[in-house]
This record gives sequence, C-alpha cells and structure tokens, in this order.
Amino acid sequence: MSSRSIAAVEMLPVRLMMSIAMIAAIVILIVVAAGNLRVFLAEHDVETACASLQASLCTMVADGAFRNVDDRSSPEGTKRIHTFNLPDSLVYLSFGGDPDPADNGSRVSTLLEDGAVIVYRVAGGSKKILWLPIETYKFRQGRYVNDHWVIDGQGSSVIITTGGTITLVFECVQKQHQKYLLIHWSGEQNSL
Repeated sequence: MSSRSIAAVEMLPVRLMMSIAMIAAIVILIVVAAGNLRVFLAEHDVETACASLQASLCTMVADGAFRNVDDRSSPEGTKRIHTFNLPDSLVYLSFGGDPDPADNGSRVSTLLEDGAVIVYRVAGGSKKILWLPIETYKFRQGRYVNDHWVIDGQGSSVIITTGGTITLVFECVQKQHQKYLLIHWSGEQNSL
C-alpha cells in the first residue's frame, strides 16, 4: 500500500468522529431551540390572552355601572365573562398580585400596587409582569356570601395554576367609594 493510502485509512476514524460530533452538536442545538420556542409560544399565548382581557376591561370600566358590594339591594355591576385558553405549561397567572415574590415556589395571594397588575409565568420561562393603571384596574378575588358576591376579606389576588380553558367573571364593584374589579369563576360559588 502506498503511503498516501495508509494516511487516508488512518484519517477515516478521525473524520468519522468529527462527523458524529458535528451531528450531535446540531441535534443538541435543535432540541434547545425547540424548547426555547415552546416557552416563547406559551408566553406569547398568555400575553395575548391578557392583552385581550385588558382591552375588554378597559371599555367595561369606562362605561360600566359599579355595584355597591356592601348593599345587597344594589343592582348588579357591569360584567364581562372572559374565557382563557392557557397553555399546559402555565405555572401561574395572577390578577392583582405576585403569587411568588421570592421565586421559591411558595404561593401567596397578597396584593401588589393595590391590585393593578397581572403576573404570569410558564414552565421554563421567567416571570412576566404587566403593570396596569391603578386608577382603572384594582383586581379583587370574590367570595359568595348570602346569595351575592363580595370582596374576599380585605382583598386578595386571584391565582390560576393550571392551563386549559378557564372562564372568569369580572364585575365592576365599589366598596366605600373605591372602585374594584371583582373576579370569580363562572357559574360556581366559592370555587377560587
């Protein structure tokens, strides 16, 4: 065999190893890119749902009637029923507060900025915060008491921790001349 043939034969394993390494690197890049794309699309879905809700609530608050939650005979406030199609990778979606302020996985329902915020996170992504005008949006969790909805305690945020189709009712209410958006599940009493 010529020296040229011997050199070519000796290079075959090196070239094979380089080809395998390059293919592995390409596969890893594709897997990482697909994971990042999934997170990006899930975050986009939640952001789009929140933007749609915000537009709907803006018109409701501007032209709506507010029910006095302390007066049982007060007529109903203006309501919007909003259905969310949330990704299965949703970790949380909160109206009115940051459910995980320390980013340690423990949930709290305390209010942030008097409830004028939407906070969400999807698996693999970072926390996203949508600051809303405090004079327009003050979210409060509702509780069903004596056949009507009232603000739950001194006020707390609403936290959704599952994906899928979720329907919430948003109602314009007032308590001691302060205007709020009361939130509760559609068709259920005390299910939040």
